[in-house]
Amino acid sequence: MTKVMQPRAQWLVATDLDGTLLDHYSYSHSAADRTLQQLEAAGIPVILNSSKTRDEMLALRDSLHNRHPFISENGSAIFIPQGYFPERPECARDELGYWVLEPGATRRSILDFLRHDSDSYSAPYLNFANASAAEIVAATGLTLAQAEKANRRDYSEPLLWQGDETQKHAFIERANAAGFATLQGGRFLHLLGQTDKGAATTLLKQIYQHYSERTCCLIASGDGPNDLDMLSVADIAIIVRSPAHPPPHPSKQLAHHPDVIISRNIGPQGWAEAIQEIFSRPEQSGYLSNAK
Repeated sequence: MTKVMQPRAQWLVATDLDGTLLDHYSYSHSAADRTLQQLEAAGIPVILNSSKTRDEMLALRDSLHNRHPFISENGSAIFIPQGYFPERPECARDELGYWVLEPGATRRSILDFLRHDSDSYSAPYLNFANASAAEIVAATGLTLAQAEKANRRDYSEPLLWQGDETQKHAFIERANAAGFATLQGGRFLHLLGQTDKGAATTLLKQIYQHYSERTCCLIASGDGPNDLDMLSVADIAIIVRSPAHPPPHPSKQLAHHPDVIISRNIGPQGWAEAIQEIFSRPEQSGYLSNAK
């Protein structure tokens, strides 16, 4: 009997940016460039999944030579280049060369909530809509031009928390009661709709699977608590070490995950080493072997 060879999996790589694919301090991705080139040559899409805005991510996609779909503002919107799949996915709309899916809430509704909430309670935070470009630069380390892009948001609002934990917990409860979610990132508490990086990644993976004859498998990587939802839906989860904080505690979302890697090195170097480790496993060998 002739043995039927099973088709190899179609791997997808979803990754956070700041502190993961980009250095926490310099925002450089040079340590990951060779691995990114190998993944591209091997036909493995790298899906950028960040709290950053569409405009920020478009600029980064150019610098990374990335042509694949991306997910902005912590899972609030999925941008797919028009023509990337054979047809426009159901429920997507057209916008400037992209098919856009919007699991999140609008920024206008979020800011309305913040205005009403601050009328009744203190507002011990700096939010981007009320901050000057100079204040955003000071809080993030971005350039002025980058800070302006960061403030052109559509689906979420970053809050630089300046109060205590009791105030934060009370605020989160009020936001949840109003139908919003919060996510703690590396620097900011993000207020957004009832979505997250994991939900958006799962939706995009389903679209890939719909058009693929091979089984789609997912690697996800991140360095902060707001990445745990994405890591929990991945076949292989990579926690990238940060120079600024300890790795997020995986006790809840990842307690029973079958394959979790914690990088030895930090930032993009740690990311690249973890990816290389995965594709050097015997069952994955050959994926990157011909990529220069």
